[in-house]
Amino acid sequence: MSFTVFIILIIGCIAVISASLWFIARQLKVNRLREERIRAGESFVAEERQKRIDSIQILLKAVGTDEKLTWIETSIRVKNLLDQLSVDLSQHDDISAFYIITEKTEHIPTHEQWKSLPKDARAKFSNEMTRYETEYLEHLKRAKAALLVYSFDS
Repeated sequence: MSFTVFIILIIGCIAVISASLWFIARQLKVNRLREERIRAGESFVAEERQKRIDSIQILLKAVGTDEKLTWIETSIRVKNLLDQLSVDLSQHDDISAFYIITEKTEHIPTHEQWKSLPKDARAKFSNEMTRYETEYLEHLKRAKAALLVYSFDS
């Protein structure tokens, strides 16, 4: 083998090694960026989850002390936040009150639909909500206490 062929083979090997190193470096950079995006996404999900947990805690602390926030409204909001957290506590002895109240009142119009109802229909629904709040008050209070100490970490 001549010296020229040997040099050409060495240059060819160096070119292949250089291309391989460039490709590996590029893949490492892409992987690093992907991992950063994954960490950012996980951080965002954790923050959003904590916001929902904090919202539940705030609602529970406010209900019963603020006349503007009813047990019905709290139940609906708490149940929706639990659904967003993918936590199903409908079988929990105490916390199930929020699910029961939400289910019993889901036929009642809200927001703009409520405003457009005739007075007698609004009175009928208001009486129904008051009856549910009275009937389930003790269960709702137990649910509030149980959910305030519930650990969402599991």
